[in-house]
Amino acid sequence: MSTFRLSVIIPTYNRRESLLVALEALARQSLPPTEFEVIVVSDGSTDGTDEMIGKWASPFRCRLLQQANAGPSVARNHGAREAAGETLFFLDDDIEASPRLLKMHAEAQQEMNNLVLIGPQSQPIGEKYDVWLEWEHRMLENQYRRFESGEWQAGPNNLYSGNFSVHKKLFFDAGGFDEKFIRQEDVELGYRLADKGAHFRFEPKASAIHRPNRTLDSWFKTPYLYGVRDVQMARDKGVDQIISLAQKHYQQRNVITRLIARLITGKPLVENTLLELGKKGIATINRTGPRPLGFMLCSLVFNLRYLQGMSQEMGDRKTLWRTMNGKITDVNHRA
Repeated sequence: MSTFRLSVIIPTYNRRESLLVALEALARQSLPPTEFEVIVVSDGSTDGTDEMIGKWASPFRCRLLQQANAGPSVARNHGAREAAGETLFFLDDDIEASPRLLKMHAEAQQEMNNLVLIGPQSQPIGEKYDVWLEWEHRMLENQYRRFESGEWQAGPNNLYSGNFSVHKKLFFDAGGFDEKFIRQEDVELGYRLADKGAHFRFEPKASAIHRPNRTLDSWFKTPYLYGVRDVQMARDKGVDQIISLAQKHYQQRNVITRLIARLITGKPLVENTLLELGKKGIATINRTGPRPLGFMLCSLVFNLRYLQGMSQEMGDRKTLWRTMNGKITDVNHRA
């Protein structure tokens, strides 16, 4: 039988200071330190992360695994293979756990072997962030409220890799993270876990603080990659639910967003020009402008970039709009 109830796996790359905050929060857990281990996977860090771990006085078993830079999916799988706990808990290196976080996951995982427990990652009260990061937090908080009210049920498309737990056997039965995926690797895993009979549950009390540190350029790339990955999941892995969700979410967008999207998506010159203007507008508002206007612009740019990624991965705008209009429901063209 396993020595630990939980193996906490933290992939990290050049985030020494935020990683230290994450580790210090784990040292304040209500779950006794004898009941969990922490595995930090340094993904080719060059900022002194490895040395910091070596010197840090840990009250729990803390192991450092080192690898050449290969991305978070490889790092998480590496940590999972070395884990001694019966349950894997995945935590990002910019997440500060609440004191009861590990106990909530450990107790919930005792109830059923096929549980995937997802906890919130919230913006700390009173701290100000760039407008695109605050917009992200607002979108997440909206989802959390809908989960809590019962309006939405958590599913594989809501698997956020920064704060979730799963039994080790179920994780490996599903094949672990796809190491070729960068972005949406957690959602892609979620659908394979669902195929293995996983039950997804959102637990608001399994809370943590998220302090992201992403540039506007990095944020701007994200929705594009989401669009690309969603098409790849549907086409190459047969996850047709992804297309149904994309259609549903598009129809829920406001009329202005849908109109602009229909006019520009798949027309490279006008599309790229407008998106660059939108990006510059976000940067300007972040410095001097009204934040509500910035949130509106973030929503517009995010949705347009997502559709741009879908369109380019599908090959043309005609296929995209036939899909969004419900005329294509299966883009799985596997041989």
